[in-house]
Amino acid sequence: MPKCSIRILCALAAFLILVLAPRPFWAQAPRGAKILVLPFEVNASSDLGYLKAGLPQLLRDRLQAMGFELISFAKMDEAIRTLSSEYLDIQTAQDLALQTGAEFAVYGSFSQAGEAISVDARLVDAFGLKPVKPIYVAKQGLINVLPAVDELAEKIRLELLSKDVIAEVAVRGDKFIDKEVVLMRLTVQKGDIYDPAKADKDLRRIFDLGYYEDVQVALEDVPGGKRIVYIVTEKPRIGTIDVEGNDELDDDDITEVMTTKTGSVLNPSILAEDLNKIRELYRKDGYYKADVRYEVEAPAGQQARLVISINEGRKLYIRQIAIEGAKELDPDDIKGDLALTERGLFSWITGSGVLKEELLERDTAVIEAYYANRGFLQATVGKPQVEFRDDGIYIIYQVSEGPRYTVSHVSFSGDMLVPEDVLRARTNLDDIAEKGGYLDRSVMREDMQRLNEFYMDYGYAFADTNVDVIPDPVAKTVAVTYILDKNQKVYIRRVLVEGNTKTRTNVILREMRLGDGDLFSGSQIARSNERLVKLDFFELADVETVPTGRDSELDLKVKVKEKPTGMLSAGTGYSTYSKVFVSASIQERNLFGMGYNLGLTSSFSSKDTSYTLSFTNPHVYDTTLSAGFDLYKTDVEYLSYDKETTGGRLRFGWPLGEYTRSTVSYRLDKYIIDEIEDDAANQIKELEGENWSSVAGLTLRRDTTNRPFNPSRGTDSALYLEYGGGLIGGDDNFIKWVADYNYYYGLWWDTVFHLRTAVGMVYQNLNDERVPAFERFYLGGINSVRGYEGRHISPRDTATNDFIGGDKEFIANLEYVFPVKEDFGLLGVLFFDAGNAWNDDEFFFEQADSSEEHLTLGLYKSVGLGIRWLSPIGPLRLEYGYPLDKLKDSSDNGRFEFALGTTF
Repeated sequence: MPKCSIRILCALAAFLILVLAPRPFWAQAPRGAKILVLPFEVNASSDLGYLKAGLPQLLRDRLQAMGFELISFAKMDEAIRTLSSEYLDIQTAQDLALQTGAEFAVYGSFSQAGEAISVDARLVDAFGLKPVKPIYVAKQGLINVLPAVDELAEKIRLELLSKDVIAEVAVRGDKFIDKEVVLMRLTVQKGDIYDPAKADKDLRRIFDLGYYEDVQVALEDVPGGKRIVYIVTEKPRIGTIDVEGNDELDDDDITEVMTTKTGSVLNPSILAEDLNKIRELYRKDGYYKADVRYEVEAPAGQQARLVISINEGRKLYIRQIAIEGAKELDPDDIKGDLALTERGLFSWITGSGVLKEELLERDTAVIEAYYANRGFLQATVGKPQVEFRDDGIYIIYQVSEGPRYTVSHVSFSGDMLVPEDVLRARTNLDDIAEKGGYLDRSVMREDMQRLNEFYMDYGYAFADTNVDVIPDPVAKTVAVTYILDKNQKVYIRRVLVEGNTKTRTNVILREMRLGDGDLFSGSQIARSNERLVKLDFFELADVETVPTGRDSELDLKVKVKEKPTGMLSAGTGYSTYSKVFVSASIQERNLFGMGYNLGLTSSFSSKDTSYTLSFTNPHVYDTTLSAGFDLYKTDVEYLSYDKETTGGRLRFGWPLGEYTRSTVSYRLDKYIIDEIEDDAANQIKELEGENWSSVAGLTLRRDTTNRPFNPSRGTDSALYLEYGGGLIGGDDNFIKWVADYNYYYGLWWDTVFHLRTAVGMVYQNLNDERVPAFERFYLGGINSVRGYEGRHISPRDTATNDFIGGDKEFIANLEYVFPVKEDFGLLGVLFFDAGNAWNDDEFFFEQADSSEEHLTLGLYKSVGLGIRWLSPIGPLRLEYGYPLDKLKDSSDNGRFEFALGTTF
């Protein structure tokens, strides 16, 4: 192909590129300027002559796309004709720019040398304020004409806008507040084009911080662009904070909640938040009308003094709770279920009458539930209205009762595993229906839960019970249908243990009532969790189900968190019987992580000295058999004699069902009776010297309580039998039994009712020898009838008036246990005790011969109160009992009693 043809094709391609090429997306400019683009001289072959007009047009398009304003060709041609200039030079370009109203003019030339092309342009300031800027672009090949023009336009843009580029951002006037506090909030950054509106927004943002009295912005010329400077005038720095007018709250309590501190710069917005925090402190303490303000004293050139002024006002209590709209139900009955209560006579003890605002919504829900549980299906309660008046707080709940519905009948549908009668035996709403009683939603929810649990014990882990309640608005009755959905029967795939760092896995697994492959049972999982808790090895013990990916299988994950089971303690204390004592003990309840219990204790006082070594293996070879022993040496000073004992006991136990356990034991003691008082009873004097005691025992105990210490539900019943002497030898001959029963029932607000009764008798053995005095019953003291001197409730010797113990005993303890400080484990207790010990020729509840006054049912009685704490060294009890009956040699004024050890 001839060279001329190639040149023509290249020229055509270049022209098409110039005409059709899109505007580059990156060539954008935020700010415009008026530009005059003049014709370019073309130094190339004649077939490229079209560039004389095409190249300026393309450059115009690019600059216009960048945001610049371009002078039209028509206006340019008119100016050229008017000026009658034959050649373009710098002066001519300035004149044309001024005549067309442009700020800048661009002219130049296009050159070609072989394959090389170049564009040589001049950027001329119309007013001559800036020197002419030469701009040069070179490329290879005609195909690169368009990139050359794009590069030329970009260089012009950067040159024109370089005078507005932010080269530096600075802060001046700062003294205490770091510059970064300002710089971090600026949107203007180095390299941006200066925008006055954007700078003004940043100025307002800085001022809104609240740290500055005044903020100004200044612009300075520097090499490379502009320096933007934010000039700040800081508010005074706080030197001291004084609190005035506060009586109920300490200064430290108030300043502690404040974000504003000494040394910080005064910030009104932060200070306003601080005042709200102080008001909230007062609100929590009952001062709802406390007025909190502040003043700032800022002498010129000195640090400021911030004064918090408080007018506390009166402490306000709940004076009245009104339930308006209650017609069919008694408002007083409803208020009995509310957490918030009115101020009463004993509020200084109970803490009632204090408004806790977070309980307002809770009580709203309680009122709605109260109505729903009494047949009011459409009852609604409005948002509580709280009025703070000068004489107290008034709370109003607005109730809309609606109609009241009775239950017409209860039916069952869905997956019926058992006859309907069996299901009815596990629900209570049907009993209400038979009596024509009102619908009780709480009973309905409990029924649904019982039905779920019933189906779970058949292996249906995902059993679900829904309810369909169909009201009859005319008859004002509802028909209730329990819809049972058993879902898939589930088996336990694996039992996993997690979190045990010390306790061996087998120790945990042997407490589980479900194992690998067993059918799922909800009650057995609950029982397993209860057994783990009663081990008392863990802070947390939880059994949870884990999906396996198969509907018919679940894993059980036992998650535990170990707690210390070892104890080393030593100290001194005081008990009402031993007076001052010193004790030391070392115990490990989970020896080697195998569940063994090993303990060594010792105690010294003016009344007794004792050493005891005990060991128990609760599961011999992981069986249900337990075994243990006790070795002990004691020296006790009783009222009329001393007894020194050295001996030991063997113990073996095994379960008789899930909650009952039997224990057989045998003890052999060598004891010495001496230091006998002259007026001691004859049966004491008969034992003087060295004696041997051989005693076999049997204990049957059933324990359904939910935890080992301070249980809140369940029973703990025990029968203790002992046989001494006779067929197994020894000097002590007796048969003794004691039945002990404890009942725990959880009440409102985590309180517990506890009933304990104990009955015991001791008999002569087959050889008719007298029962030893120390095997008989003596009451009084912290573990029987509180308020009376220890071991003083006892028959007396008719000749010597010495305490000889009874052959019968009866004890009754009624307790109301309530939390005092739950997070600390501190409990309070109110109690009533009654009991007595009767002689051989007396009967239970008979007037005892040794009594100085007539006793109701022959029982000594007392009342009292105390505190209990599960301390790190064992259960601690401090109780005060006041006797209601007169007992010889025992104070009538009551007794404080202290004990460290297991409660009865």
